[in-house]
Amino acid sequence: MTLDASNLEFAWPGGTPLFQGLDLCLDRGERLAILGGNGSGKSTLGRCLAGFLPVQGRLAWRGRPWSALSRADHAAAVQYVGQRPHLHLSGRGFTLREEVAFGPENLGLPSAQIRARVDEAMAFLGLSHLAGRDCHRLSGGETQRAVLAGALAMRPELLILDEPMTDLDAESRDGLAAHLRELPWSMTVIVLDLGYQDWMEDLVPRHLLLDAGQVQGPFDNAELFSRPLPERLLRPARLSP
Repeated sequence: MTLDASNLEFAWPGGTPLFQGLDLCLDRGERLAILGGNGSGKSTLGRCLAGFLPVQGRLAWRGRPWSALSRADHAAAVQYVGQRPHLHLSGRGFTLREEVAFGPENLGLPSAQIRARVDEAMAFLGLSHLAGRDCHRLSGGETQRAVLAGALAMRPELLILDEPMTDLDAESRDGLAAHLRELPWSMTVIVLDLGYQDWMEDLVPRHLLLDAGQVQGPFDNAELFSRPLPERLLRPARLSP
């Protein structure tokens, strides 16, 4: 198993568990959506699975706890793109190219390899023509793609996307959804979102539900829609008017 969680539990200090008894196994290249309303704990669960927060229970990446990995190996293994992409920017007034290169540079890679990764990530997301632009002058959709490019330039084995379509207009959502469908199938992907969305249909075949502190699933698409689940988790969100 690439990611193996058993009897996982998390609670903030002095609080009740946001989730408990969670069992989850993901192999290389699997795709999973974790669906839950605001305050359900889905973002916290995503950060736990990425090894950013301590948990009770067993959580292993390729048979080892996240804490056993060096910082560089951890960053190369998993990338987490949060709900507010502008918060991922370095704040140093970098151009897009410099921003995308920031992570690979911190891995100490040779300059030629960094350039190749950056060029590949920008081209994949249709950003090459913006390489010299100040990141703080990008549109919302461009910023989302820029942050994703920075994550992809790290060539992670696990990519976690937290509400990736938040604040995007219909055109930007359509474009980003198309790029997500083209992600390498060797990459394990976890999507965190408020509910089922149309663009997930051919990208994410399994779904885990968080609702009122309860964990349900994972379910495939057929199972998801055959269960008496809260409407807020099942209402499709169209990508275009």
